[in-house]
Amino acid sequence: VVDVAGDGSFQMNIQELGTVAHYRIPVKVMILNNMYLGMVRQWQELFYDRRYSYTELPPVDFVKIAHAYGVEGMRVDEKAGVREAIETALATDGPFVLDFRVEREENVFPMVPAGAAINEMIGVRQ
Repeated sequence: VVDVAGDGSFQMNIQELGTVAHYRIPVKVMILNNMYLGMVRQWQELFYDRRYSYTELPPVDFVKIAHAYGVEGMRVDEKAGVREAIETALATDGPFVLDFRVEREENVFPMVPAGAAINEMIGVRQ
C-alpha cells in the first residue's frame, strides 16, 4: 500500500504509524509537505483572492516522528532525489515514510469546488 497524503492530512492520522510499526505492515507513506492545510489554502487562493486564514502549518520533522515509532523515513528537498527515495522506500521491508518538501503554493488538480457536484470539477488554470 502506498499512501500519498498532504502534511495536514497526515498529521490528522499520524497515530496510525503506531499500528504499522507494531505489525510491520509495509505501508509506504509519501507526504506532499507544503506546510499548509493544502486543500483549504487552495480554495482560499482560487475563490477568496488569497485571503488565507488559519491554513499555515508549522514545519514538522516527519522523519524524526517516523523514527520515534520505529519506522524508517527520508526527507526529500530536491526534485532530483524523488526517484531514488521512492525506490528506497519500495525496496524496504516494512513501513516507510517519505517527506517530500514541495512548493508552498503548488495546487492539486482536478478539484471539486466547495459545494459543487463532481461533474463541476475544475482543471489546471492557464
